[in-house]
Amino acid sequence: MINRPARDQLSRNLRRLIAGAITNHRFERSTPESEEDAAILAIADMSWLLYSDMKEHRLVGRYSIDPSWRREVLRWVLFLDNDFEYRWPRISLPGLSPMRRARPVVTRWLSGPNTISHERAAEFLAAGDYNAWPFISRSEYKHAVGHPRRLAGGQGASRRPAT
Repeated sequence: MINRPARDQLSRNLRRLIAGAITNHRFERSTPESEEDAAILAIADMSWLLYSDMKEHRLVGRYSIDPSWRREVLRWVLFLDNDFEYRWPRISLPGLSPMRRARPVVTRWLSGPNTISHERAAEFLAAGDYNAWPFISRSEYKHAVGHPRRLAGGQGASRRPAT
């Protein structure tokens, strides 16, 4: 289920965070929670990797994010601004390569809390086109790029076409 108010809030907060308009602490305090919209949890989980939570700062100067991460975040924002269901299986930090985090059960406890089994990583990757995450496919992503809600003159402009 899509929680439009929560998606709009997270989208706005992410745009403001990467622009340096709000601090990491302000971002954390204003990040919405939504049990019914899995996209909120997944993207908020990934957002934590954009900044240090050791001190308050803006993502400018020495704290600015790499251009490749900025592109990633803009894809997340594009997803949040559309009405596609989040259809990926739930794992922690879904935007970080699951196979790079996969570890055998016997060594997983040595590697930290964000490691997953090879089976879980394979299941996650089989769900869709990982290069399009959080979109499930490139066709969803391309549709969103071709029909941007923020530039299309209204909220309904990005709605998926009827199939």
